[in-house]
Order: sequence, then structure tokens, then C-alpha cells
Amino acid sequence: MNDRTLQDLLEWLVLGLLIAVGLLLALWLGGWVFTFLGKVLLALSGLIWTILKYAVPALVLVGLAYLVARFLQKRPA
Repeated sequence: MNDRTLQDLLEWLVLGLLIAVGLLLALWLGGWVFTFLGKVLLALSGLIWTILKYAVPALVLVGLAYLVARFLQKRPA
């Protein structure tokens, strides 16, 4: 009928526990990795936001200066 011994059952139990511990360890490490990656991406987005906060108005001013210079050059004397 069922010829599994107590040792076989204990081996399967220990193997299952090892797999569960390995899976939990992998999830824990994955959490650390994603937390670190989230902080890196948050810092990168902050850097991009800071650059755009100052670059966009500067580019608008440069564009206006360019348009004024072109308008003044094309004006008949």
C-alpha cells in the first residue's frame, strides 16, 4: 500500500522547509533590491525635475532673445 518510511516523510518535510526558507529569503532580497531601485529612481526623477525647473525657463528666455534678435535684424533700416 503505502511503503514510505518515517525517514522519507521527514526528508520531504525538511526539503519543503528548506524550499520555503529559500523562497522567503529570495522575497526578502527582492524587497531590498526593489527598495534600493525605488530610491535610485526617486533620486533620478528629482534630479531631472530640478534640471527641468531651471532649464525650461532659461530655454524660453533664450528663445525669446533669439526671436527679438531675428526681428531686429529683419527690420528695414
